[in-house]
Amino acid sequence: MKLPKIESLVIAVFFGCILLWAVSKCSAKRSEFVRTQRENGDDSEERPTRHDTVVIKQPVQQPAQQPVNTQNPGVLPSPQPSAAIPVPEPSAAAPPQPGSKPTRPVLSNQTQSAAPTSATGKYSTLFVTIDGLKVRKEPGLKSETIAKLELYEPVTFLNQKTEWTQEISLGYEKVTDHWVKIRTRSGKDGWVFGAGVHYYKMKRKGVMD
Repeated sequence: MKLPKIESLVIAVFFGCILLWAVSKCSAKRSEFVRTQRENGDDSEERPTRHDTVVIKQPVQQPAQQPVNTQNPGVLPSPQPSAAIPVPEPSAAAPPQPGSKPTRPVLSNQTQSAAPTSATGKYSTLFVTIDGLKVRKEPGLKSETIAKLELYEPVTFLNQKTEWTQEISLGYEKVTDHWVKIRTRSGKDGWVFGAGVHYYKMKRKGVMD
């Protein structure tokens, strides 16, 4: 038997209302159950654990324990002073390399403080470069000769020289130089031609034997 359209529509609406009532009733019961569990402090719904999450626990550093003073427990021991770090001493100045040629100091007509190489510690030592070099009482070829020096003989330079120069022929060459004041090993003070003494033991070239 075929029902009319109106009756079929009424029946469909009736079943739809029953279905909606059942769904709402279930939702209400579920909400009431969840609220009750939360009020009781028991959350039965477990949260899923994510396997891609890694929990890293940092180690807790324990503070260093101070030693206990057995004689007086109420007093903490004083901290030990750190060991002193030795400070390296500055190295001594390197000595001059052997064979290096020092520059010859400029002579002056006034007394100057030179490198103390002589026994007195005040004057420098020079060496005769011309055999038979004459020591004169005053600077100049016309002055009186008071001594003659041998080749390589050491003399003491008294840090005095003439302001003027003189040209003298040594035999094979002519040299222009100052006159310098020296002291011989015998203690005589006099003047010699500057080209006849040097800071090294050497023989002057150009001198006629």
